[in-house]
Amino acid sequence: MKKLSSSPEQALVAQTELLRDMFIADLAIAGVPQLQIAKVVRVNLNRVNRIAKCLKKRTQDSNGEN
Repeated sequence: MKKLSSSPEQALVAQTELLRDMFIADLAIAGVPQLQIAKVVRVNLNRVNRIAKCLKKRTQDSNGEN
């Protein structure tokens, strides 16, 4: 188990990373190309691919049930 944040700075970093992931997810859902997302959010393309891949699987699963 991870140790809880012991300082406000660590909490701020964790919150910032969460907001970045949420922004990546929102842009991926909107159909923005992954390379453009990586440039806008200023993160590694692998991080964008990992998040977008999870979203793609979820949308395929929900569409396949109907």
